[in-house]
Order: sequence, then C-alpha cells, then structure tokens
Amino acid sequence: MKSNRLLFLFIAFSLVISSCSKDNDEPPTTTTKTTEELLTQHPWKMEEITQVENNTQIYYKRGGTTNTNNFDNDKITFLANGTGTYSPTPAQNLNLTWQFTNSEKTKMNIVITFSASTVLTLKCSELDLSDNRFFCVNNYTNTSSQPVLASVYRTPL
Repeated sequence: MKSNRLLFLFIAFSLVISSCSKDNDEPPTTTTKTTEELLTQHPWKMEEITQVENNTQIYYKRGGTTNTNNFDNDKITFLANGTGTYSPTPAQNLNLTWQFTNSEKTKMNIVITFSASTVLTLKCSELDLSDNRFFCVNNYTNTSSQPVLASVYRTPL
C-alpha cells in the first residue's frame, strides 16, 4: 500500500514539474500593428456600401441580389508614404493621397485624382481598422456639387 502511495505521489510530482516547464512560463508573444500598418498591409476590396447621392440611395453587398450598383472590381490601395491607388474598374488606376486628420487616427482624408480638373476629397470619419476590416463613414461633394454620404465596409483583397 505504501508503495502505491509513493508511486502515486511520484507521478503527481512529475506531472506538476513537467507542467511548470520553462516553455509554459513565458507569455505568448503578440505583435500589435499600428493603424498605418493595418491600412497599408494589403489592398482593400469593396464588401458593402450604403450611399445617398442626388437624393438616391445606392447599395452594394458583395454577392448580393439587391444591389443598385456594381462594385465587384472596386479596390483601394494605401501606401505607407501617404499615396496609393483607387481602382473602380480593372482598367483604371487613379492616384490618391491620404492622411489622418486627428491624433486618434479615426478620421482621414483620401484625395483621389480622376483628372486634372476632377479631384475628389473623401472625408472619412468613424474609421475602424483591423487585419480584416476597413470601415468608415465618408462624405464628399460630387461633380454636380451635391453632398454625398456613405458608409463603406471593405475587406482584404
């Protein structure tokens, strides 16, 4: 009986010692990406947009059946130097510049150059970025001088 108790204590002690090995004592390493790194790590494709322009609601959901516009090829790429490209179609690559407009980096301006005479400034607020999500509320004035308001959700390309 004593030998069984000693064997049991030895096994229990061995399990305690092995569970306290150095590998388990170190906390897992995590890397936190900056807002800039999240923004520039890959191109972003349109996932969903709800927009009001000229008193008309525009809606698109990737794979949706009730879309009023087609944004299947719409993508935007941000580069770390504050530039990038906006591609509404595969054949178009328009230059853009971007910058955060507040210290919390929840607001930014995106300036897209369509032509020398057509430059569009998107004022993005409520910016929410993660590895798999780009969301913002944006407003701008269209080429007809009408205000436009949109909520935009993008995912990695």
